[in-house]
Amino acid sequence: MALASVHLNDIPKDGLSLTLDVSAEDLALAPDEGQLRDALSLSVDFLKADRDVTVSGVLRGTLIRECVRCLAEYEDHLRIPFVAAYRRLGDEPRKPSGPSRSESSDAPRVDEEVYSYVGDKLDLAEMLREQVILATPMQPLCSDECVGLCSVCGQNRNERDCGCQEPEGLHPFQILRRYQENHRKG
Repeated sequence: MALASVHLNDIPKDGLSLTLDVSAEDLALAPDEGQLRDALSLSVDFLKADRDVTVSGVLRGTLIRECVRCLAEYEDHLRIPFVAAYRRLGDEPRKPSGPSRSESSDAPRVDEEVYSYVGDKLDLAEMLREQVILATPMQPLCSDECVGLCSVCGQNRNERDCGCQEPEGLHPFQILRRYQENHRKG
């Protein structure tokens, strides 16, 4: 069963569990969105209620990232749990039978995303791609202790100390310090 073509008819009443390998091509990941060491491992459960399908699982694998401080590549081991609801395009959510919508089993849980599908196929690629992108750190670091590159000679200071003295005027907050000192005087 291919990732992009999980048919509704293949999901029995008691659900379906699958384990698949997922490649960067399956997820349409651009090189800047993630470089996979190997295929990601996907464990996924499908539970169908009429034409609505709840998908939950875990995506595991290793991405190669570049540290923003030292520019070295490092391995980022991922474990991304997810829950998503799929609803046929054009179907409106059913009205709850109980006193409030929050008690309805048809309402998506707070932690699940709602996706649409057309026909009888579920496409997981878009949802899984979003999960990988959302798991990407804003400032990828090889380690919290990374000291980065020397601003004078460019040496990776994690590998060895170059001995360069940081010029006084290169501190990024120096101009703010001068402004604050002048503001106090004047």
